[in-house]
Amino acid sequence: MTIFSKFKINPLAILNFATFFQYQRFVMPISFLFYLHNGLNFSQFILCQSIYNATCLIAKISMGVVGDIFPKKFVIIFSYLLFMLRVILWINFSGFWIVLAGEILYGLFKAFYRGNVDSYIYEYLETQNKNKDIIKRYGRLSFYNSLGSAVSCFIGVILYKYYGFKTILLLELATQIIATASLFLLPDLKTITPHKIHIKSRYYLKIISKSIKAIIKDTRVNYYVYYAAMLTGLTSIFVWNFQPLLKISAAPVILFGVINFINQILRGLGGFLAKNFTQKIYGTKIIIIEYIAVLLSFVLLLLGYDIKNYILTTGFLIIICFAIHLFVIFNIYNVSKIHEITYDYRRAATSSANTFFEDFASFFLLLIFKFLYDAQGFDGSLIIFGFISTIMLFPNIKRIKQSVQ
Repeated sequence: MTIFSKFKINPLAILNFATFFQYQRFVMPISFLFYLHNGLNFSQFILCQSIYNATCLIAKISMGVVGDIFPKKFVIIFSYLLFMLRVILWINFSGFWIVLAGEILYGLFKAFYRGNVDSYIYEYLETQNKNKDIIKRYGRLSFYNSLGSAVSCFIGVILYKYYGFKTILLLELATQIIATASLFLLPDLKTITPHKIHIKSRYYLKIISKSIKAIIKDTRVNYYVYYAAMLTGLTSIFVWNFQPLLKISAAPVILFGVINFINQILRGLGGFLAKNFTQKIYGTKIIIIEYIAVLLSFVLLLLGYDIKNYILTTGFLIIICFAIHLFVIFNIYNVSKIHEITYDYRRAATSSANTFFEDFASFFLLLIFKFLYDAQGFDGSLIIFGFISTIMLFPNIKRIKQSVQ
């Protein structure tokens, strides 16, 4: 008799518990202040975020078969240990290279965690003959991600105000230990056969490469993939400007948590509202709405840096959070269209390639923005970057109509 049958505990409830504690990342809502505390500037802040995205991208490709070679439970545990190592590093050392090493560890955590946790849930439900619960269980995991992030927003800023970063990091380490320890309670699941591992390992990069080429050539799919990648990259630009803008506007620290909380909540709501929203507004209409949201977001960021009034800045950032909420809805719509349009035999590979484009866009656009900021400052970089981005995103109505036919 296992602990789960004896006490009637669902193992996926343990996973949700671990997820909630793992997402108690108290430094996250004030990460820009942490960078300043370590002697870094805005340019280095953006550079580190770009390198983090590059790490996710490279590691995801090279480690695509790890979850098939080793038990997914232990791959997830290893990912948690990587994040814990980042916290330990930041507690004991400081400076640019230490902060950068922490962001690289975070990128490796994401590469090991994403996909493997989803696969673990699917394979566990398969052992219980409950495959029909897959959407429900994915939704639960996403809910505890958002809940953990939202709670940590307020705890982080309050602890920072009264106790500083050392206390925040020590508490974050404690929550990571709780999260990691709880994962050992999860049941072990069987991995695939060594033959399949060898086949997948040998051809994984070739499959991704072919899928990328197929997306570029497929006129029915490539516009959705391109647009979603651009929006994902631009979302990174907007989000990583929140904290510097609040700092420049002399906003109270509590507002760092409030804005991060609103952003997390609205992103979560995007998943709940996507179905009803896209049933009423779709195709050409949704692309035009997203285009307007991007334009408005750039204008509001520019006004925020010029006005430097934290009350107005807070209002501007809340509006941008709603724009990002729309971006989440579009990406859900985008994925559904890709699955609908793509041929059955190529669907999974196309989905993976789509994620590749999104990660690459986040890395590339952040890097471009960093160099523009170094040359032009906040105003110049936002004007130039915004102008180029809006031209690249200009809705090709004819292409959209062709892709949905």
